[in-house]
Amino acid sequence: MANSNTHFQSGELVDDYSNENIHLYIASDDDSEDLCKVINWAYGSKPSTTVPGEYTFSWIGTRQVVKADRITLESLRAEIEDKEHRLILVAKLRTPSGLQIVGCIKIESYDKNLQIGDDEKQDVAVEFGLYAVDPDYQSRGIGTLLYNGALRMAKEYFNAQRIYRHVLSSKKNQIDWYHRLGFVETGRFIPYPPQRLYPNIDPDTVKFSILTKHLD
Repeated sequence: MANSNTHFQSGELVDDYSNENIHLYIASDDDSEDLCKVINWAYGSKPSTTVPGEYTFSWIGTRQVVKADRITLESLRAEIEDKEHRLILVAKLRTPSGLQIVGCIKIESYDKNLQIGDDEKQDVAVEFGLYAVDPDYQSRGIGTLLYNGALRMAKEYFNAQRIYRHVLSSKKNQIDWYHRLGFVETGRFIPYPPQRLYPNIDPDTVKFSILTKHLD
């Protein structure tokens, strides 16, 4: 649940974690169409703008096993609207033609039913999700900028003491990256929604590993 003493408005600039070329904003409905494309490119693939028929794949991509887009425009708009339970930070790159959306991260109140053990249950917790960077703009520090901004939102807006992240257990490079950020594996897993998988994929082999990090 959001902190009623801290207010962020749609489209508001989050100055502390911006730099001269990339700025972080609270997502607004005006962002939704371009943002939906970036999210689905990051989790799926992005058509090349120079070579017809070629695609760029992101390191978080799930296109090998998932047949559906990560999110629909309708669902994204609903999530942007609900600021009581979540915020979406959007990274925008300053270009000669204006600001271009290049990434995002969602900070969302965590399901208490998934917090196991006294150490976890006593903490106010959030989950980081929809963590996506346009495949054409990866390895430029945008993900780190988004993560640092999300940490601020977690503490200031949600009074969070703990963060959770759900990562496909097969994505060892992602899990290692979160280890370096101080996350630990809980040893618990959540199945991936089977209706989103290709028919030839065994649902029992695709699951999320639950990672967590306690905030100082």
